[in-house]
Amino acid sequence: MASKLNSEFNYRYQVIGHTIWEKIKTLKGFLEGRVRAAALEEVNALQLEAKISEVEYLKEHGKRHEYLKAKGELIELESHQPGLKEGFELNREEIAMLQRLLKEAYDIAEPTRIPGYTDEQMFEANAANEFTAMIAREIQAEIIANGRPSPAKLANAMSNPYTFEALKKVGLIPQETVLIGPNNNPLQIEMMPINSNLEEKTLVLAKTVFDNTPDLDEKFDINV
Repeated sequence: MASKLNSEFNYRYQVIGHTIWEKIKTLKGFLEGRVRAAALEEVNALQLEAKISEVEYLKEHGKRHEYLKAKGELIELESHQPGLKEGFELNREEIAMLQRLLKEAYDIAEPTRIPGYTDEQMFEANAANEFTAMIAREIQAEIIANGRPSPAKLANAMSNPYTFEALKKVGLIPQETVLIGPNNNPLQIEMMPINSNLEEKTLVLAKTVFDNTPDLDEKFDINV
């Protein structure tokens, strides 16, 4: 049944996505679902029309028990119409809201689009950025609440060297911390420092939420 699923506040601040491209991915998913729900309005109208025609036909040409059964089904279908009508109206309003929010989001995101990349390619390219922003916020929340990040969150941050370096850059991890990793040779068991001298041109693919524009901060409140 079509209905309003979320408020504008939830779409702006509560949906999945710490970075603008991830928010676009989430909002596009919601919009697709709302558009599909809108198509049910025509389906409902056709089903109602078909049932009315069936009842009219059976009244003149059908057996009485068939007519009564169809009549009962029509009464039940008609009883749903007021709620359906309101739901479809709310759904149309939500579609308009999502289209407006997506336009705002694209205005912010387009300057960061990699030339020639589709939305799907940008979502993939943004994956490390989104992961970094998510882990940064979780670690910051733990520091605020408990005075220190949990080992589990730090271990998660260590899974991506770019994320680890970005968190060091903003002070969530001590600068002197060295990320270590295993030797890939199964016959040579040892741990060694992972090279932290990542090239700037590579780091740009892992830019974190801290480097986002003021407009992004103002409209979507995603800075850590």
